[in-house]
Amino acid sequence: MHNRVIPRLGTALVAIVMLPTALAAGLRPVRLGAHALSAGQIRTTALQRLESARDVTAYGIVLGPERLVTLVSEVVAARSVLAAARARAVLAREEASRAVRLYRARRNISEAALQRAQSALAVAQSAQVSAAATLGQLRSRLLARWGPELSRSAGAAMAPLSALESGKDVLVEVSVPFGRIVRNPPEVASATTPSGDNVQLHFISRAPRIAAGVAGESLFYVMPTRVSAPIGTPLAVTLNTSAPATGVRVPRSAVVWYHGDLFVFRENAPGLFAPVPIRGFFPSDGGYFVPENRENPLRSGERIVVRGAALLYSAAAQSSPPSTAEPARTVADAGH
Repeated sequence: MHNRVIPRLGTALVAIVMLPTALAAGLRPVRLGAHALSAGQIRTTALQRLESARDVTAYGIVLGPERLVTLVSEVVAARSVLAAARARAVLAREEASRAVRLYRARRNISEAALQRAQSALAVAQSAQVSAAATLGQLRSRLLARWGPELSRSAGAAMAPLSALESGKDVLVEVSVPFGRIVRNPPEVASATTPSGDNVQLHFISRAPRIAAGVAGESLFYVMPTRVSAPIGTPLAVTLNTSAPATGVRVPRSAVVWYHGDLFVFRENAPGLFAPVPIRGFFPSDGGYFVPENRENPLRSGERIVVRGAALLYSAAAQSSPPSTAEPARTVADAGH
């Protein structure tokens, strides 16, 4: 084993242990004596096992129901107009057929009466076609603006539309950040009003288009009507987008950057610290949640450096080839 002494740190000398099997390419494990540990103010903590799920913070806005309700009312009215037009067309068809039979049998009907019956049928059929086109246009608008789920509830006059019309619930449009894709929107999301009230949102459907002024996809949720969240209220929404995973939480102060990757220093033995990469992590409670899996060698109960990681990084980098060494920089220093 080859030992190398690096420049004096405070009043301490730090020895770099060149182990044959380094845990991180370009970074080597570091051994510190008791005096160096004290002078460098190196602190460690034991990792605790916990369960966590990846959250997406999104922007929500409470929508008024008037546009949806008005459009639904127009659809309902157009449906009634179409039904009446169909009834008139059926009656006109029967009268025209009767007129044809009478005329062919040379009974008491003139050619002019026959033509009037046939003309009335043509007018009734045109009115039916027009009413169907109007209804189709309104349904397309409803689908394009509010999506299939709300459109279906409008057609059947059932929830969630009934609760929106009565004022029991309000509609919330949730927009996720640009570049984030929510493959499986959670059935229940949590939201916070500007006054600090916490509310639960219940998923309806994906929105068929992006909200104005927002670059990410939109989702429709409903929530109970609250005094603290009138129409137009912005909400901070948290979407839990993954199943809970078992892992450990790593403080920001423990993480260092090295060539675009994130590392922590694990205490393998008293005074011996090895750089360990972390992968598949996500922000959590002022740090990072690191799942326990094959990609990550960190396990609960192990101790990692939470103070002095930059010092260990500098020591480890000095033992690396000159082309790979770079200035020490922790995640906390970088503001990530």
